[in-house]
Amino acid sequence: MKKYLLTFLFAVIITLSITAQEKSKAPVLRYDENHSLTWEEAISFYADLDKRYPEARLIEMGMTDAGRPLHLFIISGDGEFEPETIRTKGKAIVLINNGIHPGEPEGIDASALFAADLLENKDGMKKYLRNTVVAIIPVYNIGGALTRSQYWRINQNGPDEKGARRNTRFLDLNRDFVKQDSRDARAFAAIYSYLDPDVFLDTHTTNGSDHQFTVTLIATQPEKMHPEMQEFFRGSMLPELYNRMKSAHKNEMVPYVQYTDRGEIKAIIGFEEHAYYSTGYSALFNSFGFMTETLVYKPYPERVEGTMQFITELVRYTSMNHKEILRLRAEANRQTVNAHEYVLDWEQDTTRWDLVEYHGYRYEETTTPITGRKSGFYNRDRPYTDTIRYYNYFNPSLTVTVPAAYIVPFAWEEVIERLQANGVVMHQLQSDTTMTVEAYYIDSFEPAKRATQGHYFNSRVQMRAVTREVDYLKGDYVIPMNQRANKYIVTMLEPQSESGFFAWNFFDSFLEGQDWYSVWGFESHLKELLDHDPVLRAAFDEARSEDERMASDPVVQLQWLYQNTPLSEMENRTRLYPVGRIMREGHLLNGSK
Repeated sequence: MKKYLLTFLFAVIITLSITAQEKSKAPVLRYDENHSLTWEEAISFYADLDKRYPEARLIEMGMTDAGRPLHLFIISGDGEFEPETIRTKGKAIVLINNGIHPGEPEGIDASALFAADLLENKDGMKKYLRNTVVAIIPVYNIGGALTRSQYWRINQNGPDEKGARRNTRFLDLNRDFVKQDSRDARAFAAIYSYLDPDVFLDTHTTNGSDHQFTVTLIATQPEKMHPEMQEFFRGSMLPELYNRMKSAHKNEMVPYVQYTDRGEIKAIIGFEEHAYYSTGYSALFNSFGFMTETLVYKPYPERVEGTMQFITELVRYTSMNHKEILRLRAEANRQTVNAHEYVLDWEQDTTRWDLVEYHGYRYEETTTPITGRKSGFYNRDRPYTDTIRYYNYFNPSLTVTVPAAYIVPFAWEEVIERLQANGVVMHQLQSDTTMTVEAYYIDSFEPAKRATQGHYFNSRVQMRAVTREVDYLKGDYVIPMNQRANKYIVTMLEPQSESGFFAWNFFDSFLEGQDWYSVWGFESHLKELLDHDPVLRAAFDEARSEDERMASDPVVQLQWLYQNTPLSEMENRTRLYPVGRIMREGHLLNGSK
């Protein structure tokens, strides 16, 4: 008996040892030791949670430029992970994106900490899962995360190693949400379209001014929302999040500190998030969007904990107000489908502002020790508190009419692919057809002198609209404007849009001349035209008599005749923007399915 007892005890010890070894394989969060999770550690951490909890699932959602898959981690209280089913149960979906700039990694650690605490039901947190599903992208910019160094973001207070800002193709992914040059962005779009999140958070770190706050916040520009959403956002959601950070965590938060002049902060300027930013992108799909920006000068553990606290409060609020959030988004989506106008651009309203309590440091000047230059700094030995203005109201500056549909020729493959990746519904023409459309001629624009994101950005677009017949080919795409993605479609296809495909050079080839005449034998054709068209002959003679330069220069005469005859038909298509606007719904039935 004694022998069997010893054997049993030995077996138990071996089993426990093996179990302990298995558990030890899961990485341990060490943010309090100034260490951030590597990409491998992060995926291993979530894989371990997936293994241990039926409410968790780690899945791959597309490939990145680093040749590694983009992962999505979903936490669902009832073990249901399909978004369509989740919605039928009346639950809200929160999506958290981390490591878009891996040199700003606190969100990576904070989300992992939150996920573990939620699944372990720390402080009863699982109650949030009754009404909410939480989805986490552990590390978005994998290529940047794999390129770690202690020397990245050298002015940042930890962690010990940071990732690179740009991805493997040297693209800043926080400028790639709509143009989607990277595999990363296209994989993200697939995730976003798949989940259709009600609330979205992107985690970052900011530098610049120094102040007493650890966490600053960028929220979706309220004016971009449906009126009821805007009222709810300004009046309930944002105040509650700010109040809870202060009351529940003693970690007072402030709007992102953007200012016009370096120095002591007298006012904060609201952040106008273009569509190529994360919160601008989420606004296109009527999500409540947020971006945390923790302060680069604060210790890393404080930044992680501050981000974790905000995630907790965001999920808490979403869970408590899920019915209203879902109702408001449903109404906003209905408005988007039926809207006849869309605001493409905004300008700040300097006549309106809110007041915020600002905890800063006095700004002083000093002589630097190495170069001896004059430089400003925020003296942390001289804290102060002041009530300052927060300019966070915007007025429309450019509004366009939404057509019944757009039509995009089959040839513009890269444009079509990106539209489809963002859930845009479209149909192909079943035969060659001629349509009367509203078309744009691009009269002028300013290409950038320096490349941004590998593009020479087009801006200050001046154009004129014309109604004309255009020949379209079988296979060209008709995009009806009665769908959830309407805001994205208009933003990307209108040439004046600051974030659109024209701005990012996707259509530049149409700006080049297409055809021209050769002088050899050209005049014999012109003679035939003039002999058979007395009206053209009279106009030519009149132009020649009124313009001395034309009268004396044969080349100018030939150019006039070329441009004023059907011979220049092809050339007249130069600078004709290839995307047509179908203004009457009846045209949708002409040759499309």
